Amino acid sequence: MKITEMLLTNVNSRPKKKIVPKGVVIHWTANEGSGANAVANRNYFNRPTTVASAHYIVDDKQIIRCLPEDEMGYHVGAQTYSQAALNKLSTYPNNCTIGIEMCVNADGSFAKMYEQTVALAADILKRHGWGVEHLWRHYDITGKNCPAFFVVNTTAQTYTGMPAKDAWAKFQQDVHRFLTVYPQKPQPDVDKCAVELTLTSTGKLINDVSYVPIRMIVEAVGGAVEWEPSTQKVTVNGQEVSYVNDQGTAFAKTRELAALLGLQVEWDEPRKAVVLKK
Repeated sequence: MKITEMLLTNVNSRPKKKIVPKGVVIHWTANEGSGANAVANRNYFNRPTTVASAHYIVDDKQIIRCLPEDEMGYHVGAQTYSQAALNKLSTYPNNCTIGIEMCVNADGSFAKMYEQTVALAADILKRHGWGVEHLWRHYDITGKNCPAFFVVNTTAQTYTGMPAKDAWAKFQQDVHRFLTVYPQKPQPDVDKCAVELTLTSTGKLINDVSYVPIRMIVEAVGGAVEWEPSTQKVTVNGQEVSYVNDQGTAFAKTRELAALLGLQVEWDEPRKAVVLKK
């Protein structure tokens, strides 16, 4: 996957405010005209009169980065927001989300653009240690019919051949498969050493029971996590696990998750830390 950097210079579209991302928002450009590719949409954002932007724009041939991921863009602003967005993101979701625009120019291939977007979304999720539960449609945050092929049935049928709900579920599943489809090849035996993993997310104590982030723990020890959008079920190595959702991250009871992974649990009192060992 190649990303071409064409950072915006328009101060009205690029405020250069630092953010700590919590999720990825999927959009469509809604411009079906010939030539309305990624570069053309980037150039639109760069006009001095434009007050809108996204971090990435994807067409069938390239991926353009318009903003660094740790800078705020203007891609999901509104007067009101959904309760889910207020609970899991913030009162102004522009300040904690990464925006991806999907091009629908008539002279491009929707299928190839879709594939590139899946790869990009998976790459972002992987780098941030997130699962597909951190993917949002623009619609999920503001109620706008964007991206229309994941919201409006008639548009979804035109572009994907299925109802909008199914098209969005498939996109999430495709991103998830991309995250997990390339396991590492077994390595030859070598001398072993102890390894301590430091996670970018802390655990939680709920009613004196410790909980840990599922995906980070499982993937750190070579396990497989599956999330089914339609049923909201999480499985670890093929076994369903109960969880609590906190701002888009799934947490499981430490001992239950450790048992599924064949790990031992120890409590380090001086550090107030849970230690998982083989």
